Amino acid sequence: MTQFPPPSGKILIVEDEFIISTTLADELAAAGYTITGEAISYDEAVELYHDDPPDLALLDIQLSGVRTGIDFAGFLRAQPAPIPFVYLTSQVDRRHLTLANETFPGGYLSKPVQVPSLLATISVALHNHQSQQTERTVTIRTGHATYLLPVVAIRHLGADHVYVEVELTNQKPLILRKPFQALLAELDEPSIIRVHRSHAINLAHVTRFDDKCVYLGEKGVPISAKYRGAVLTRLAAL
Repeated sequence: MTQFPPPSGKILIVEDEFIISTTLADELAAAGYTITGEAISYDEAVELYHDDPPDLALLDIQLSGVRTGIDFAGFLRAQPAPIPFVYLTSQVDRRHLTLANETFPGGYLSKPVQVPSLLATISVALHNHQSQQTERTVTIRTGHATYLLPVVAIRHLGADHVYVEVELTNQKPLILRKPFQALLAELDEPSIIRVHRSHAINLAHVTRFDDKCVYLGEKGVPISAKYRGAVLTRLAAL
């Protein structure tokens, strides 16, 4: 059984309902956490973040103003040292839930928040974040979004005209509008190799191969003549 350390660390609360925010702050302080601030809007959250960078943020999806908690999650992920965050949710439509999932949150808490669930979710999010710091990660930037992904989570990349689909092991694929060669150069990861004009694979997920295809489980990815020699050399070394 995994043992989690006693509660400690700094938490930023981004919630536009005063009573909920105050209650969360009181419960977390009583449990041993330090509250760096309570924000009701995106702009206030950014200001509080810079004043005293937290170890974790609690984010209501709907905030006061135009920008949402999802926007602030994007801000957190774009920082040089991204921190984990947990969403506070009530009734959220499917579009916002999809957008929230794409920011890779450390968890979700449904309102009204129960204290045992609050403390457990924060503890797990902090623990997982610390564990992931030992994993190799890559950063993918596109438009207004920045994705910080463990290398092992990337399975396959496929190009289709101006779009690239990044197939992941633990969630739906990312669809990026970016030149394939530029994306591979940005990743700069030795375990991700190009096998075809339109395909690249993560060597960690190869299960078998022959002269024409490399297989990721049951998925076959073609090897083109241009890359065959270099690819087969790398595969033979596995």
